Amino acid sequence: MVRITAHTAERWHDGSTVDMNASMMSLSLEIVARTLFATEVDDDIREINEQTNQIMGIYNFLIAFPNAERFLHWPIPGLVKFRRARGKLDRVVNRIIATRKVDGEDRQDLLSMLLLARDEDGSALSDSQLRDEVLTIFLAGYETTANALSWTWYLLATNPEVQERMYAEVAEVLGDRAATLEDYAQLKYTTMVFAEGMRLYPPAWAMGRMSTEPVEMGGYRLPPGTHWFTSQYIIQRDERFFPDPLRFDPLRHTDEEKAKRDKFAYFPFGGGQRQCIGEAFAWLEGVLLLATLAHRWRMEWIPGQPVDVEEKITLRPRYPMQMRLHARSKADAAARDEAAILKA
Repeated sequence: MVRITAHTAERWHDGSTVDMNASMMSLSLEIVARTLFATEVDDDIREINEQTNQIMGIYNFLIAFPNAERFLHWPIPGLVKFRRARGKLDRVVNRIIATRKVDGEDRQDLLSMLLLARDEDGSALSDSQLRDEVLTIFLAGYETTANALSWTWYLLATNPEVQERMYAEVAEVLGDRAATLEDYAQLKYTTMVFAEGMRLYPPAWAMGRMSTEPVEMGGYRLPPGTHWFTSQYIIQRDERFFPDPLRFDPLRHTDEEKAKRDKFAYFPFGGGQRQCIGEAFAWLEGVLLLATLAHRWRMEWIPGQPVDVEEKITLRPRYPMQMRLHARSKADAAARDEAAILKA
């Protein structure tokens, strides 16, 4: 993660403008390609990305049908588009799996781990199980993390005091070297920054469950098979749990503050048996990417841009996020970091 991110930082130029959302998408895609498939972003990875975007684009159509799988054979344009995208995804992922099975090499990536995994009875994962796991981790490690990082950079760029404090911590922890796994636990404020970014702009903005037995709520008795939807975007902006909820304040996520809240006042990764399988991956990636890029660059928000959410399966920025890059020279960075530390 750090090596790939550092390579991105090296390609940037002082004073240039970047679309931060597009940059984070590209960076996260390269990381998931390496960790999942031990490969570069090749044509297969781009095809998976393209077809995932196609399915994202018709999400609002699919969500209108709680039991959409029953109607996937209908000749409705949205469903036809979904079937076509799903078919392409299946072909690409199944080809990757089949090629790796023939190759037989343990590449120390997630796909190799899944192929080598054995159940208690000695059985391996079926091809359909492998496909489902690969696509789940692909989405959990790419689209969601990229969006969470994009919104966090936007919040940092528009809240300079928070930005200065995070940069001070990064300078203190990393010094003149690259981040390592051991630094993750030391980047406490950076972790809180990422947590607060996901509070205001949770990458998974709503999620559904289906009850398996009768449920009583609000004076109503609802039967098994009822579909329930809860929204992180709404609950995590509720002033009952987060006073002045629209204020960007990473200190809401100290151990002391978290202990005061209900368990599900903050749940960007869901909870229970269906909690996101990629949560640990996302925290590690988000914090190390923030630290690695902040070590080299300061992002300046260019005023006058429209800012809005696009609520698909994930909470994407509706418009590009243009930011101007400023290289952090050692002298300037030291002065700014010292000032930020004294202020904090």
